[in-house]
This record gives sequence, C-alpha cells and structure tokens, in this order.
Amino acid sequence: MLIFEAILDGCNYTEADAIDYARGMVWGECETTEQNIKYRDYIDTVDGIGVYYDFGADYYFFTDESEDPRGHK
Repeated sequence: MLIFEAILDGCNYTEADAIDYARGMVWGECETTEQNIKYRDYIDTVDGIGVYYDFGADYYFFTDESEDPRGHK
C-alpha cells in the first residue's frame, strides 16, 4: 500500500481531525513509500486519500487510494 509520509499523532488528534487534514493537505507535494502497516483500522476515504489509524503505534496515516491493484494510476 502506498502511504504518504505525513502522519498525525493519535494523542493529539481525533478521527475528525485526520479527515479534515486529508481534505486540506496538498498531497501531490508529499512523498509516498510502499509499506504494510499491520495494526490498522480504516476510517474513511476523502478525495482518493485513505485515512487510517495505526492502533499499534497510535497515529493516523494516509494512503494513496488512486493506485489500482496492478500498479497503474
């Protein structure tokens, strides 16, 4: 899964904050890396950006949902 480098600390932010962040961030300027985060809960998708919570490490992270399973955008 392609994960953006931007995260929000779960101690200081809520699900609503993470969704608002996903709406307001300029994602085209943020780097992505291929990762598999094991302890995750899906929250929502906002304009092609997946919002997740990593309950193992207590932070919100964001994925590029525009990627199809064959690796094409």
